[in-house]
Formats: sequence, structure tokens, C-alpha cells
Amino acid sequence: MRRLMNDHATNTPGLAATASTDEILEKPQTAERLKVSTRTLDEWMRAGRVPYLKIGKSVRFRWADVLAHLQHNNRVN
Repeated sequence: MRRLMNDHATNTPGLAATASTDEILEKPQTAERLKVSTRTLDEWMRAGRVPYLKIGKSVRFRWADVLAHLQHNNRVN
């Protein structure tokens, strides 16, 4: 997971600026950035692996929180 995030940071111009802001993303955008399916993202939400915001019936993700949570809570083998 950490390699995925590092690869994404390396290959995405301006990620440092994006991660420092409170950019709010929808589920498909978040799944695309994490290079997983929306179904995998749903499973991660249920398991508490990614933080999300529930606004009415909508689900949103604060990108900086997602990255920070994944970096802090996942170990690299």
C-alpha cells in the first residue's frame, strides 16, 4: 500500500499540494487515485481502512485524511 501511495505521489504532478489541502473527492475519484475498484474501496470503508465523510446519502473522502490514514495504519513487508 505504501508503495502504491509513493508511486502515485511520484507520478502525479502537484500531489504534495493536493495532499496538504482538504480536497474532497467522490468514491470513483478516490478509487482511481488509489488504483483500486470502487468495490474494494467499499470493503475498505466497511473495515475502517479509509476515513470517509457521510453527507446525507452521499459518501465523500478528504484526500489528505485518506493518505495520512493509510500511511499511518498500514505496514510494509
